[in-house]
Amino acid sequence: MMYKVRFHLARGEHFMHWQVKSQNMTWYHDPSKVQLALFDCKLAVQPSTAKKIHDGACKTVCAWIQCDEVQVLPLNRIGKNETDWNVRFNPRINPEWVDRYGNVMSGEQFPIIFTDDRSLFVMGDAHECQDYDNVIRAYLLNEQSNEQQD
Repeated sequence: MMYKVRFHLARGEHFMHWQVKSQNMTWYHDPSKVQLALFDCKLAVQPSTAKKIHDGACKTVCAWIQCDEVQVLPLNRIGKNETDWNVRFNPRINPEWVDRYGNVMSGEQFPIIFTDDRSLFVMGDAHECQDYDNVIRAYLLNEQSNEQQD
């Protein structure tokens, strides 16, 4: 299944929550209560819309993370380390996804991106777990199994 994940800035109940959309469902997650792990990700942007916003037009949805899997984890389940790096999108500043140095990241693909409050981090190669991808997936499977037993 394909998901689109973005930070929801529209007024209302889910203002400043992570929005996760599948083909026919939408979920919202409070970044102060959970952490998201996104797998097989691509940083997507609609260039013409982002450019218009950069030039002064009203903001509208024009960027998201496209991913194959989303896992909702307890807060601070994934700890940042020195090899993880931040990516961000703000079309008022730059109409592209960028890293902390301003390098354009739009269209780039990454195995794992995770949230830390309202920020996004690409998981680096030398994380504390050799196979962090499988560790997180195993954690989720264990949680689902526990829920089914209750």
